[in-house]
Amino acid sequence: MRLPFAPEFLFRPSPRTTARLLFLARHAPLEPDYACRAYAGDGGYPAYYHRLYTVLKSLGYQVSTSSEPQALFGPRSAVDLVVSFLNRMPMATPEVLIAAQCAYMGLPILGAAANVRALAEDKWFSKLAASAAGLPTARGAPYATPEALATPPDFPGPYFVKNRFGAASEGVSERSIQDDWKGAATTALELMARGMAVLVEEYVPGLDVTVPALGGPSPVVLGLVAPGSDRLGGIITEDLKRDDPLGYALFDPGPAAQGFLADVDALWRAVGPIDYFRMDYRFDPAKGRRVFLEFNICCHIGRSGAICLAASQWGLSQADVLGHVVEFSLSRQRREQRSWAS
Repeated sequence: MRLPFAPEFLFRPSPRTTARLLFLARHAPLEPDYACRAYAGDGGYPAYYHRLYTVLKSLGYQVSTSSEPQALFGPRSAVDLVVSFLNRMPMATPEVLIAAQCAYMGLPILGAAANVRALAEDKWFSKLAASAAGLPTARGAPYATPEALATPPDFPGPYFVKNRFGAASEGVSERSIQDDWKGAATTALELMARGMAVLVEEYVPGLDVTVPALGGPSPVVLGLVAPGSDRLGGIITEDLKRDDPLGYALFDPGPAAQGFLADVDALWRAVGPIDYFRMDYRFDPAKGRRVFLEFNICCHIGRSGAICLAASQWGLSQADVLGHVVEFSLSRQRREQRSWAS
């Protein structure tokens, strides 16, 4: 697969940078020693955040850290950019909170504006927006209450049942694939019992592929990546996304590549700029058919993730990627920034 990308187009931090970053994450390394936090759960989050912090420091940035949203209410003059990974707080759509608060306070934040974050986190609204922009999407129907499940969608099975919101494939299991509406409704009820709104889509055969991209004067497409799956239908389930045991591999879709590139441009025109993002698809290699599923703004940017794997084929390291997204974000927001909060 040949892409219109050249590494020399990347933004790079100056060796004399004085930019001050506020790094927010649930398990962020904290003063005074900024050590990797202890963690009883799974997913390796503290090590991931510690690595990001370490790389940002190595690039020359002044980095303060916190695990609390209240850190935003410190002196605004001490922050040039908020780098937030606080997207799994115990509240509805927590991904939007920090971006909205930064907009109110006039603080630049890495990623995208709050309204774009909200669009990305709603898999139904983002599907509608993508379809309006010309991207191929699967048919779908949202369900918010058990009573609504009495009416099946206006398309036949097989169905795919998932969480309308949420991150890390929360709620996705092999039970998400159902041949008929009875099975789909049962799975939907199980997700609702977990407090989730539900999105039912037509099931698309094939495999999952993702398109990682970086922001720039135009989006920088790094390549296509296929996450490993040994589950029914090759889907990425909640446990696979959390533990990532099968990793990722570069993927070449052949002549279908141009369609993916056109989709990135179309989405960028509709909702950009975004500092870094990922577009997720189902792809049927036999038919060359791609179907857009969602896009992700606060996506994994670790060394083992799709972004850094795709970047590595161009000789780029995790530090190169992080330096680019921070510098691009600072550059674009110097032009955009407005403040009226006291």
